[in-house]
Amino acid sequence: MADVLVVADDLTGANATAAGFAGAGLRAATASVASGVDAISGMVSRFDVVVATTDSRHIAPATAAAMVRSAVREGWPARLVCNRIDTTLRGNIGATTEAVVAEVHALTGARVVALCAPAHPTAGRHTIGGTQLLDGRRLEETEVARDARSPMRTSDVVEILHQQTDLPTHVLPIAVVTGRREELVVAIRSALDAGAAVLVADATTEEHLQRIADAAVAASEGTGLVWVTSDPGPGSVAMAQALGLHPATRGEPLLVVSGSATELTRKQLQQLVAERGATVHRVPCLPDSAVPDPEAATAVLDAALAAADADAIVVFATVLEDADVRPTSAHDADLIPRELAGAVRRALDGHAVGGLFTTGGDVTAAVLSELGSHGLEISGEIVPLAVAGTLVGGPWDGLHIATKGGLVGDVTTTVACLDHLRQAVQLERRHVAAARSRAST
Repeated sequence: MADVLVVADDLTGANATAAGFAGAGLRAATASVASGVDAISGMVSRFDVVVATTDSRHIAPATAAAMVRSAVREGWPARLVCNRIDTTLRGNIGATTEAVVAEVHALTGARVVALCAPAHPTAGRHTIGGTQLLDGRRLEETEVARDARSPMRTSDVVEILHQQTDLPTHVLPIAVVTGRREELVVAIRSALDAGAAVLVADATTEEHLQRIADAAVAASEGTGLVWVTSDPGPGSVAMAQALGLHPATRGEPLLVVSGSATELTRKQLQQLVAERGATVHRVPCLPDSAVPDPEAATAVLDAALAAADADAIVVFATVLEDADVRPTSAHDADLIPRELAGAVRRALDGHAVGGLFTTGGDVTAAVLSELGSHGLEISGEIVPLAVAGTLVGGPWDGLHIATKGGLVGDVTTTVACLDHLRQAVQLERRHVAAARSRAST
């Protein structure tokens, strides 16, 4: 499941919200679901944050609410559900807020409360006294008052919400938000005890949003209450962080597969251990042979990947020391890469890796074949004769890979390749991807 599911009422806001989560280190994607919500289910297992845009800002409130509820159901379960609203509060703010509260309640059976913190400080949107300001001016004093489809006649956030919902609403004024944390927690707890279903929070800075989110989580601790958010994005990011949805809990190890017996390869692997703390595992071989033992090799790699954390580099090599080098027949030379690749494929069936590094041309070819890849999409050359790219085709399509021959480079080359691989994986995780519904293609 995705950690965060956001339902947005337009694509521009969806992309901006996804970018905010990506800036916090979470992998975020946007999906247009105006023609159907089926795009969501295909993305929640691949991204930390899925932002589904319904393009429902200017349609009938009941229709917008139905679209929101459908999107939440399709993306469920999620640890946090967010209703992304316009920074100037145009559109179906009340209807969609109520829809998120109602659907999450239906899915969990728990009490659900929406934290509505409509400020977007970096964009000049602030909330003071429950009033939404655009660059310091009330909404009705700005050009949004003349919006052709959703003219804003008031800046009162509660009044705007109550145009479309009867949910009990409570305002957290700026004096409480900026006061002592204990008093803010007490104020939120009191509002919850009084039956509030929506908390409208004042804020003028990003720090205010984080204070509110942290206090909200603290105030509801042990109650079984489920928080959702209704805001332009920054408040949702703050709530995700308050709930502990941090990127440090995500990611997979990098896997190094070496079938080269060259002295240079051994020195490169030793350097990788010394500089990057890689964990090394020798490939078990058949008795009196240099050919990998298929079952034993699979078991060793399976255990190594199971024990590895997200930042680990796992090395699986046929030769690590001079004593590992054995005379090899032509027949065995053909078997070594095939058996090694088979063990890799079986281990990857049960364990995800962030990226793959292979050294030795025969080994690389065998691994690609075992993984069902048609080839590589090359992104560039790391050093001469060492390249980086992604797998094309097969179950591991898109997996990042770096590869080189056993006699390529100097003692630092493998370190450089792993650094490049790590950077490519991290950049992809921060990428904000866009996808359309399969129903619209």
